[in-house]
Amino acid sequence: MPLQVPQTLSGDTALHLAVRAKQVEEKNQTSCVRTLLFHPGIDVNLKNNEGRTAMQDAGYASLRVFNQVLKTCSVFPADSYGKVVLCGNSGAGKSTLTQRVFGQKDVIEPLTAGIVPHQVDSPYSNMVVYDLAGHHQYFSSHSACLEAISLDSPAIFLLLQDLRKDPDVIAKEVYYWSSMIDGVCHKCPQMSSVIVVGTHVDLLTSEQLTTKLSHLGSIARKAISHQTLVDIIALNLTKIYSGGMNLFGELLYRTNKDVLTMSPPISMMCHLMLAFLKEKLPRDMHAISLSDLLLRLETDQNKAINPDTTVVVPLLKTLSEKGLIVFIPFEDNHSSWVVLRKESILKKVNGALFADQSLKEYAHLASNTGIIPTAIIKSTFSEYNVDMITRFMVHFEIGQAVDLSQIITNMGPESPTSSDLLYIPALISVGRPSSATVPNNSFRWSETVKFIDQFFTPRFHHVLLYRLPVQFALPAAQTTSFHSHPFNRRCDVWSKGLMWLSETGVTIMVEMSESFQSISLTLSFPNKTDPKYLELAHSVREVIQKTRQEFCPHLEVLEVVSCPPVDSSDPSNDTRIELSSLREALVEKRTHVVDMSGKKLVAIADWEEPHLSYLVGGELLVRVYWACNSLLYFAASSLVCQVVPPAEECAAHQPLSEMIGQVMEKQLDETPTLMNLLSFSERAVNIAEQIGVNYLMFGMILLQDDNGAVVKALEKEHRGNAEDINIAIFQKWLDGKGMRPVTWSTLVTALQKITTWK
Repeated sequence: MPLQVPQTLSGDTALHLAVRAKQVEEKNQTSCVRTLLFHPGIDVNLKNNEGRTAMQDAGYASLRVFNQVLKTCSVFPADSYGKVVLCGNSGAGKSTLTQRVFGQKDVIEPLTAGIVPHQVDSPYSNMVVYDLAGHHQYFSSHSACLEAISLDSPAIFLLLQDLRKDPDVIAKEVYYWSSMIDGVCHKCPQMSSVIVVGTHVDLLTSEQLTTKLSHLGSIARKAISHQTLVDIIALNLTKIYSGGMNLFGELLYRTNKDVLTMSPPISMMCHLMLAFLKEKLPRDMHAISLSDLLLRLETDQNKAINPDTTVVVPLLKTLSEKGLIVFIPFEDNHSSWVVLRKESILKKVNGALFADQSLKEYAHLASNTGIIPTAIIKSTFSEYNVDMITRFMVHFEIGQAVDLSQIITNMGPESPTSSDLLYIPALISVGRPSSATVPNNSFRWSETVKFIDQFFTPRFHHVLLYRLPVQFALPAAQTTSFHSHPFNRRCDVWSKGLMWLSETGVTIMVEMSESFQSISLTLSFPNKTDPKYLELAHSVREVIQKTRQEFCPHLEVLEVVSCPPVDSSDPSNDTRIELSSLREALVEKRTHVVDMSGKKLVAIADWEEPHLSYLVGGELLVRVYWACNSLLYFAASSLVCQVVPPAEECAAHQPLSEMIGQVMEKQLDETPTLMNLLSFSERAVNIAEQIGVNYLMFGMILLQDDNGAVVKALEKEHRGNAEDINIAIFQKWLDGKGMRPVTWSTLVTALQKITTWK
């Protein structure tokens, strides 16, 4: 609970009470004052009912503590820095704007590599500015890095858009960047601020500028709906001292001030930690391991910070979230890293690994397979610790260390010989290998965006390529233990997807569409009725959906399943069902659901045969039948698997009594169950539904109800619902109230007496 809340009727806080304590002044016991000052909930400017702050009430001993702490805070004001992110496609003018507005003297490079951080100290406003490379190779790593600075406090995003481009291209780019911003900010409790800047206006006529800016505004107001859209402006970046540039600077500083007021307060101990990192560590140090940092804190003469991980780690996370350092946590805290010079990891390492081919200085790092030997990493970044780089990759789910002796690759004769590798999905550029195929009659599930201007982000796709092999793929042939190594898996991976064989013999393929607007899951089952295959399908689908919710939180999708006919290999002949339609049918207890081509399906719950109702992920499976096509298994919220091939001919083409006689030829003397009647044989025929509105005649015959009184009572009870009435008739007959004996033969006789079924 924040300690600035008044503790007394006079409005005094805990800090007010501490500075007045006798032992503080008389015995110089100031530890309680120091502890409170370092608490993140303390506001030293809070006044009591008399209008006095705790500092105004403090005696000599307490004032000395106040002055020491406040001096450090003024020199290293960790809470005064706002975060500004410049984003936009390559050539939009981000680096130029950085130089013009923030006074950076760096030579503007033709292509920015990675993320270029700048710390701006200004009498008006302090900022940490991130200039993002605009070419697509960096999109995934951008999101990974920005997620770390957008967890607790909002940021300002400057979205730069080249107005020379066609309207369709402008719309596509704005929607991409707005999706990226939503993805990295969705965990932040407050909305971030977005300023959209149209650039290259000096190359447009006045009429063109008016039209393009209007179009940009219309798109931005639609796309940026989950953050605060501050303004949409046009800037001429060639005029350094123009009035427009000055107004933009004022808008930016004002927005930064507003954003800082929304940020949560930080402990004054953070200022001390920042001071220690700046003053007590060598200026040329790029990074330090947490274990080394704790040792330095322990040997520090001032003993200002307790060298305990429970104290130090939260401080480092706060400074990292503010953008002043990069903290790379690890499960084993002592294996964590603190990156002091942010550009070393954000620009140099990140910029080199994901470099565009036009950046020739990094060409030796290029890998279209996603596999890079760590020997090359060591030689390229000799001044950095390779362990730090690897942990950076692992923490942000960008890459993973791999032992070549424990992984099967298809990289050809140029496969690296080193046993130490980095697997980085975002680097994969090869197409699907010819061996990566699944049978045409496999089950297919997909998620497709609802709207043409939406798409899955590259970050989501690459994290899937990272997570799925870890959780599901089979171990490589050389190993003996399935869990011997997290990346010891047999699978084919390409730029848009991956395929693997599970330990249960299921072939699984997950693939993203070229447009990034649809992702599909395809499974081929050796035994389609085994519950463990249903569980596997459900588990893979669950990972896809949870990852999508994590990295595309606001994306609206249609969940669709495709079930191919056995006699056709053409995907266009698949039965495609939107699962929201099925859910509605189940909730409303409809007997029919329609697929996406308008064909009618019949839904029946297997409530009475538990062995047919497998529990998958806590959801009871429901059977859905389509006459003479296929039997599908659905979970209450999703389809899981195709399990039975289509019947050879439609039940409607054959008299029901004749069909039962043929199927039950050798079992006509056996007693049927209610579920047998509602799901007859592998054809999955619902006899109650087939009888339909002929229930009066059928009931009078089967129940020997001469005047129809019993059937009419059932009709009234079930409000004329033909299927429910027929089910009730069956139940009474099975209970012994009707024709004897209760066998299939008796049922056939009753059906033969109904002229409709002759």
